[in-house]
Amino acid sequence: MPRDQATHQFCTNPPTPAPGAGQPNTSKSHARSIPSERNISTPIGDGDGVNAMMGAVEEERASQGFFGSSSAAGFMRQIRTAVDKRVSSPHQGSSKSHTVIPSSIIPKRSERPQSSFANYVLPPRKMADSLMQVYWDYVFPLYPFLIPAEMKEEYKKIWKGDSLEYDESMLMCTLNVIFALASQLADFMPPTERETSADVFFSRAKGLFQFNLWDTGSMGLIQCLLLMAQYLQSTDSAHQCWIVTGLAIRNAQSLGLHLPQTINRLETFRERQLACKIWHGCILMDRVISMTFGRPAMISKTSSGAVPLPAAVDEEYIPPGSNVEVSQPSNLPSIMAFFGKSLELYEIMNDILLNLYKPMTDEGSDDIHDFYFDNVASEGDRTIFELDRSLTRWTRSLPPHLHGNSPLLPDNPIFCRQSIVLRARFLHVRMLLFRPTLSKYCAIRDSSSADPFISMDHSFPHRVALQCSTICVKAAQESIELIYNNVPADGTGGPLPAWWYNILYVYTSATVLIAGRLCSAILAEVTEDSVTRSWHCALEILRKYESYSTSARRCVAALEILYEQVVSEGLPPPNQTPRPEVSVNSANAFNEMSFGEGMNAAFLDSFELPDFQDMSWLNSVPSNLF
Repeated sequence: MPRDQATHQFCTNPPTPAPGAGQPNTSKSHARSIPSERNISTPIGDGDGVNAMMGAVEEERASQGFFGSSSAAGFMRQIRTAVDKRVSSPHQGSSKSHTVIPSSIIPKRSERPQSSFANYVLPPRKMADSLMQVYWDYVFPLYPFLIPAEMKEEYKKIWKGDSLEYDESMLMCTLNVIFALASQLADFMPPTERETSADVFFSRAKGLFQFNLWDTGSMGLIQCLLLMAQYLQSTDSAHQCWIVTGLAIRNAQSLGLHLPQTINRLETFRERQLACKIWHGCILMDRVISMTFGRPAMISKTSSGAVPLPAAVDEEYIPPGSNVEVSQPSNLPSIMAFFGKSLELYEIMNDILLNLYKPMTDEGSDDIHDFYFDNVASEGDRTIFELDRSLTRWTRSLPPHLHGNSPLLPDNPIFCRQSIVLRARFLHVRMLLFRPTLSKYCAIRDSSSADPFISMDHSFPHRVALQCSTICVKAAQESIELIYNNVPADGTGGPLPAWWYNILYVYTSATVLIAGRLCSAILAEVTEDSVTRSWHCALEILRKYESYSTSARRCVAALEILYEQVVSEGLPPPNQTPRPEVSVNSANAFNEMSFGEGMNAAFLDSFELPDFQDMSWLNSVPSNLF
């Protein structure tokens, strides 16, 4: 619906209670409710020009904080002017700062503002049902943070006006977050209307959200925070996404969910399973957000391994009050298997970030072995070869229905999507594994060697680095191909990850292609034609998402600028001697190609381009386009 209609329908309804929302319900379970708490008065989700998956996309502000190397900390600083001129942003120029917790003293409970009835207004039943179905079909199979049977029952009670088991304010807040998240993925809404609808629902959720620093949290609070963090990934609210994820983790730790003895003390298997899912949901979000921003993970490796993974058993096979551990029927694959395998993969990703994305000193090494592979790594560090072995073992451990070629897939859209999403995540992690080596390989332009007997091209570490770089480029091509082949022509989401993840994966892959284009030895392995095809597929994918998000438009602008500068380097085709006329002709030929918005030499001359002798821009995602 048009923006003004959506605003009228959801924001200006008369302040009458929705079904079941006449008065706050006082009947609640101690495991699911939270103490009476004060509403946060400062907005959580207001955009500050920082995209939650891609990082900073606007001019730098103090509230954005530090972004580390895996996030895109140093990426694209020198092309701020060009990108800002090409892609406008509604938040540009704003100086408003945002905080999650007010700096003033939190008032006593008796002084807290009461929720108005208007906050409990639900959307029309048909729309609410459709959005809930989107959540259960597309979000829950990947992020199983709720108990479906209980949530569905509470949802029905709201419309019937029956007494609720959950705390009413927290339940209504959680439902509105679900509606906001589902709006971003709903195929029945045009992409241009999804953000408006999602923002309305999330604004209502913020009004209902109750958090008090002085009170102990609850399972329901943590579930709501995890859902909020998921939603904020799709917005330009990176700082809020980071903070909300941290709040979820700290509240989970305050309940002792990071301790196996806490899990074991819970009475029923369903409660133990839920606690494991919530804690490992915190771990998953912590790993993803840390990778995106390049910041240290909050949960240590030791702590993440203390609590066992949730059992690979679906909720319908878990009796509500049983204390006995149950298992999935042997002839039925579990939807929960995907969650466990994702956690294992992201643990490997965390090891990659800890070992290969460490802060580097300015001092170079004369030893080429140390330069590429750091043979004097600290005790406990893992080499690239050990990390690759872990990834190989992980792929071999996948159950058949997650392989991508199982006979079950055509008949089960959930398994089909899980297998594609898991492969997309794997390819992204594999690029992260080999990208630092690719960066170093591209940085070495001088083929001379300090060794009088062995040339650089024939040295063992240099040859291994070439193969690692080639693998990285091929993984990037495969990632682009996977997404390109599964983007439905009708504009629906299809079996792919959420669109904000697709933007991240494609952008990361495209920067790897640009780096590969710098090296004739890599092009000799993968061919320039295949790199060019992958490049155009990447831009085509990103342009399909331009109506979804400003970040996609900025990524296209950034990639075009980088690509044209690489072409202007005048790299000759593989196995040919460079000549001045080849350099000029090559640059002119690519300058004449259509890149959508296009660039020209005069525009490129107006600012300082990245120094391609320094490949630090490669080890990043576009969090800093400033």
